[in-house]
Amino acid sequence: MKPKKPFTQEDFEKGLMLLGYLLPISAEDVKDKEALAEFEKDQAAQNKKSYFSRVVLAAEILANLYRERSLGRVKFQKLVYLCECAADMDLTHRYQKQTAGPFDNKFMHSVDKELKTNKWFAPKKVNSGTITRTIYEPLEHPDGYKEYYQRYFDAKDQNIQYVIELFRSIDTKTTELAATVHYCLAELTVNGQPVPLQQLLDDFYKWSPEKSKFSSSDVLKSAHWLKEKGLTQIDVDATAQ
Repeated sequence: MKPKKPFTQEDFEKGLMLLGYLLPISAEDVKDKEALAEFEKDQAAQNKKSYFSRVVLAAEILANLYRERSLGRVKFQKLVYLCECAADMDLTHRYQKQTAGPFDNKFMHSVDKELKTNKWFAPKKVNSGTITRTIYEPLEHPDGYKEYYQRYFDAKDQNIQYVIELFRSIDTKTTELAATVHYCLAELTVNGQPVPLQQLLDDFYKWSPEKSKFSSSDVLKSAHWLKEKGLTQIDVDATAQ
């Protein structure tokens, strides 16, 4: 094994130059600077495309489910997560742990604006007895996202439609449970190996004090249901100590 090359003053100055703190002093420096600028430009374009594709996926979920009484803001958020998993999208470091389950704070706070800007859908607050809930209504061009959806998700459409139909009439609480258990299983497993039940329960209840509304049997049943329905390949080992 070759020894690592020591970090030199030249390396340090090259780093400062690439960050913009020093001016390029050679043709090679100029090329390196241009290459970095091109890379950053490509990354920005990729990030923009990735963000827009997620808005398009959200629109597909709403187009299918906005008429359902069971669809509110929390269920919509959880279905975005589950459909992104079904589409094999890169979820690395994207989702945070929130009371109701996996939640992408930056995206979900901007998705309503993007849907409205494109005149696809808009959220609306409605009163239902003593409860105020969010529903989604179609705007002037509710089908305007479809050409993008076909472009981005044609290969994964069957998986996405499966999730949408599976949860069509399922209530928010059950959807929240399924999304949270799904996230825990993915986070805890190593090389797809079974997750010990106690480890799953520990992680699930650490998520939020609100999770105490679910029993341990609820968690286990949800994990088995996710496996039975093909939403995860991860088993739960109830015998592990």
